[in-house]
Amino acid sequence: MNIQRIVYIFLFSLFCKGVIAQDFSPVSTKTKAIEHWEKLRFGAFVHFNDNTFMEKEFSQNTDPKVFNPSSVNFEGMMKIFRKAGVTYAVLTTRHTSGFCLWDSKLTTFDVANSAYPHDVVKMFVAACRKYHIKPCLYYCLWGGGNWFPWEWNQTIKKELEGSTVKNITKGQLAELASNYGDIYEFWIDMQCWNTPDLKPQEMYDLIKFKQPNTIIHFNQHVQDGTKINYFPTDIMNGEERVPPVAGHQALRKVNGKQYYLPFEYEITSQRADNRSLGNGLMKGSCWFTHFDSHFFPVDSLYKYIKQSYDRGGSNILLSTAPDQSGSYRQADADSIVKLGKLIWKMKREK
Repeated sequence: MNIQRIVYIFLFSLFCKGVIAQDFSPVSTKTKAIEHWEKLRFGAFVHFNDNTFMEKEFSQNTDPKVFNPSSVNFEGMMKIFRKAGVTYAVLTTRHTSGFCLWDSKLTTFDVANSAYPHDVVKMFVAACRKYHIKPCLYYCLWGGGNWFPWEWNQTIKKELEGSTVKNITKGQLAELASNYGDIYEFWIDMQCWNTPDLKPQEMYDLIKFKQPNTIIHFNQHVQDGTKINYFPTDIMNGEERVPPVAGHQALRKVNGKQYYLPFEYEITSQRADNRSLGNGLMKGSCWFTHFDSHFFPVDSLYKYIKQSYDRGGSNILLSTAPDQSGSYRQADADSIVKLGKLIWKMKREK
């Protein structure tokens, strides 16, 4: 690890200790900001990282050069979103391998050292703003549970000699919260993999300190939203599960205090039978586009999306994925638009 990176980590740790002292918390009742989030209705996940090029849902890539799109067509993507009525989009800035889609000062395992040395996060946020789509950022945690990238990635192992998983994670979240203007939502995944000495409250406070108006969402994993696994979080979800038959209960009590936590339903759009995550309600569901994947029939996706709305879910987050060129395949683009028209038609008819 070079001296500049060591100094950066040291100064950042001092900043966190000296400045971020207060505990932020989710709202206790429906506010205008949360009501606005609930009315967004249709969001899109953009699953695009080194997984796309490794052809793996859970990438253990070690070579940044693997990330090599011929181009990244976020402009075309946003035009598709506009046609479909997508109102917010979430980019996978760091997924399972730890590869970062921006030039992080905490690692060399990022786009700056890839075959496509461009700040993909910056490109994504700029395209979102140009087409009036709210930019949101996904970040995958690691360092505890059963996911330790330094066991297979010597670059990360070397970097950890001068730092800790906690400092790298907090530093990277700070970069994402500081370098790209207002980010509408942070989608934090895999707290079950996180280092034990970094709690959700500490990450929540860090992001809220830098972006007080952002929505912070800790993925609650595969369940129907009745169980709060990680707190604080501004919204609830079930990851591939709709709310229970009785409906989503937004008013919830945590440690004796009441909070208002609306529901987001995430559903995967891609099917590849030999790569299934096993989490989807339909056989073969996967996050990323693969050579043998294809878009689920729109009617089959709509069936579950309507269920979520009918049971009190506020928004749906459709997991979509460009291919290795950095664009959507035409059939996928057409299906996103078709699905969006059904979603907004249902809204008008209610």
